[in-house]
Amino acid sequence: MWKKILKIRDKAVSFCGGLNNLLLLIQSCSENSRIQISALYNALSPNSSVVPWHRTVWETTNFPSHSFICWLAIQDRLLTIDRLIKRGLMNSNNCCLCTGSENRNHLFFECCYSREVWLKIMDWLSFKWQSCDWNQIVIWYCDRLKGNGFKQRIKMMALTTAVYSIWRERNFRIFRQKARPADQLFRDIKFNIYSFVLNGSFKAEDREWIISL
Repeated sequence: MWKKILKIRDKAVSFCGGLNNLLLLIQSCSENSRIQISALYNALSPNSSVVPWHRTVWETTNFPSHSFICWLAIQDRLLTIDRLIKRGLMNSNNCCLCTGSENRNHLFFECCYSREVWLKIMDWLSFKWQSCDWNQIVIWYCDRLKGNGFKQRIKMMALTTAVYSIWRERNFRIFRQKARPADQLFRDIKFNIYSFVLNGSFKAEDREWIISL
């Protein structure tokens, strides 16, 4: 971590054209002697562009931990078995949720276990279409799920919660030898979403809609 910090420091100095310029930039991003991290980040990466899946992953309704795992998954950065094999850390590739070979696309949602969970979610939230192909799902969320309404936000929350829950189930089976059937995992996902909505500051009609499903 220390080496990474020094590397980023040197990169920031080079970007600003010298240490003094970097210090001035940091000072300009400070308020009451406290550095505003978001302002400093924007100053050091002014040309960054928003990826099409940004809102799907980082929607404010989503649980932060769920968004983080989905962010890793959408970039194919989760340490699935196929990636561990490439690093020479494993020899065989067996999905612990079914009998297939584990990679990102298989785990979400081609695997028969995760497919069952995801189809239940889509049926529960009344999706007008059904798919268990990772790329098609991501494209649909990015291009077709429009608007900022409650139903759209809950559907985004359902995706990140499902990805997080399936990844957690996968890890529990590998590291703790504990397994839950697909029905139970689906019920747990519903409970998480119900709890968030019923304990949040949402409109009465929004709560009634989610309860009626």
